[in-house]
This record gives sequence, structure tokens and C-alpha cells, in this order.
Amino acid sequence: MSKPTIDLMNQKFILQLNAALAMENAGIERLQTRIGEVSLPDAKQRLEHHLQESLEHQKMLEQLVSNIGGQPTQEKLGLPLPSYPPSMKEMMDKTMTKPEYELKRAEEDMIVENAEVCVYLMLIQKCQMAGGVYSNAIAPLSKNMNDEQEQADWLKTTSSAMLAQLWPKIQSSVVANAPPFSL
Repeated sequence: MSKPTIDLMNQKFILQLNAALAMENAGIERLQTRIGEVSLPDAKQRLEHHLQESLEHQKMLEQLVSNIGGQPTQEKLGLPLPSYPPSMKEMMDKTMTKPEYELKRAEEDMIVENAEVCVYLMLIQKCQMAGGVYSNAIAPLSKNMNDEQEQADWLKTTSSAMLAQLWPKIQSSVVANAPPFSL
């Protein structure tokens, strides 16, 4: 490869690694918020664990960017969260109880974690195709992807337990606020 091609390749990988870093930066901010929101002790503990993993991911990505001559970003990207039509969002905001909101946020967590897995998978595949110095990034990116996959899997396997714990609160709220039935 000629020097200009290598420079362009480095620029592209720096951009892509910084995009993953911006994702982690946003994810860390989201996890910090979610830890404060969650009421279930097991979920709080798991989110705290994943926050620590994400801080490690952030440092590793910063190192990878620096190693190929780039400047790590401090920016945050928009996370892939559902965007509801305004009328639907307004109704949800007016009527959703705290337990319902907690379940909705856990659903969003699952979306974010799966998106992170996809980003890491594509980065790994690009590093494999590029070879050379980029091969050094495969192992750390694979670790990040595996951590994200474990979090996504944990959310998937525990969602029914979360629902079971929160459902009685949701039901009692609905019953307490139900209008009287008349014929």
C-alpha cells in the first residue's frame, strides 16, 4: 500500500473507532441515569457492573484511536431509541406508571445493547479485512462486543423476571385508577 492509501485508511479507522467511542460515551451517560432510575436490586447491580465494563471499553477505544495517530473524541452519538409519534408519546407520558416506565426503559436498554453488538461486529470484520496494524484491534474489540452481548443476553433472559416483579405494581395502579364500570 502506498503512503496516501495508508493515511486514508488510518483516517477511516480513526473515524470508525471514534464513532464507537462516541457510542460508549453516550452509553455511559445513559447507564449512569438508568442506575438512578431502576428499582430492582438485581437490575441495578447488573447496570453498575456494565457501567464498569463500559468505562473499560471507553479507555480501550481511546487507546486504539491514539495508537493509530488519532485524537479520541469526547462527543456522544444519539443512541438508537424508539421515536414515538407525538400523540402516542404524550399519552404514554401522561399515563405511564413508574413500573411501566421502568419496563419501557429496560426494553430500550436491550435495543441499545444489541446496536452496540452490531457496531463492534462490523468494526471487527473491517479490521479482519484490512489486516496489518488493524489486526491488533480485533481482540479488544471482540472483548467489548462480548461484554455487550452478555448484557443484551442478560436483559433478554431476565426481562420476564423483571415483568413478574413489576407487574403486580402495574396491576394495582390500573385497578386503583380505573373508572367505575357501568352498563
